[in-house]
Amino acid sequence: MSTLIASPPVTDPRADSGARMRVVAWGAGIATFTLLYAPQGVLTQIAVDFGLASSNASWVVAAATFGLAASVIPWALLSDRIGRHRALQIALLLAAALAVAGPLLPGFAGLIVGRVLLGAALGGIPALAITYLHEAAAPQRSAALAAAYVAATTTGGLIGRLAVTPLAEAFGWRMSLLVVGSVAAVLCGSLALLLPRTPIRREPLARSIRLLARQSRSTTAWPLYAIGALAIGVLVAVYNSVVFRLEAAPYELAPGVVSLVFLCYLGGSLASRLSSAASRAMGPRWTFAVAGAAIAAGIAVTLLGALWFVVAGIALLTMGVSLAHATASGTVPRVAGEGRQHAVALYSVVYYVGASVFGVLGASAFAIGGWPALAIGVGAVAVCITALGSLAARN
Repeated sequence: MSTLIASPPVTDPRADSGARMRVVAWGAGIATFTLLYAPQGVLTQIAVDFGLASSNASWVVAAATFGLAASVIPWALLSDRIGRHRALQIALLLAAALAVAGPLLPGFAGLIVGRVLLGAALGGIPALAITYLHEAAAPQRSAALAAAYVAATTTGGLIGRLAVTPLAEAFGWRMSLLVVGSVAAVLCGSLALLLPRTPIRREPLARSIRLLARQSRSTTAWPLYAIGALAIGVLVAVYNSVVFRLEAAPYELAPGVVSLVFLCYLGGSLASRLSSAASRAMGPRWTFAVAGAAIAAGIAVTLLGALWFVVAGIALLTMGVSLAHATASGTVPRVAGEGRQHAVALYSVVYYVGASVFGVLGASAFAIGGWPALAIGVGAVAVCITALGSLAARN
């Protein structure tokens, strides 16, 4: 059977080496989120260059997540026809090309168009990655690999944000995005070669649509979808806004110093890795309760004013968000039954719509009412995550 790029055949993909699958999980997560969120580190420079308010500059991030959300279902349906392995290869190669081309498009409109297209290409990775890992790995390893992928997404977000800021100070924000995009493109191309094959289970389009419709009516899954959307929305809103807060009075920090706040993502990566063990030990209800408490406590600490309180609070909030997301995304495939791929795709759609909508709403709240207004919204979201976690556990 032909494939887009030849990969070493695997007689039983579930017998493939654990090390290779870990590389795929980590590489996919890092590449996707490096490209998706790298511009967050240079939002203030973009705002100054184009004369934008902070809420308008946040569309550079939101455009990519909107493009990603819109493409998830088409990628899932395509993978039903050509297989997860080949669809992932196509997504990785398209993302590699657009990562290099996008930063070269002129003007703010060109930048937004490039980000939408990049998001649409990247949509194939989160849409398919977790289901692919469940298909390619042994059942006892699949949950840990899914958690590793989520941990890699937080690491990728950190790498992208940290890398662009010093490059932007030296060469400008556009060149910094081009350099980071080029490195991520090499990683995407390498992963396309490395992906182990999985059996192609072709589904008729009509059946795929029926399964998608059935999953969209699942009362078990929707609380999990909502948790993912709220969690990522909080994270995007806070990190979109904190760069403007710390570069303004009374802190007036240089962009390179402000970028160090993104090191808080390391706590998120740790929380993601621990999510599987936490869920087994406490059950989903208490895991989501802990996540909600961490988000609420984290945003409250940032209101104390001193710089180290701001950083510590964001670190705690990031851990809570990552714990909630990793637990929800890891639970969806296990409760989906038939049509697991479609449930994961729906989770991704709602998740990235949440990133776009709540990211922009949070930036708008910050622009209108400052950090306290944003903090009130985040606190409300933390309560919702806890309540939805209890509902999901009952279902």
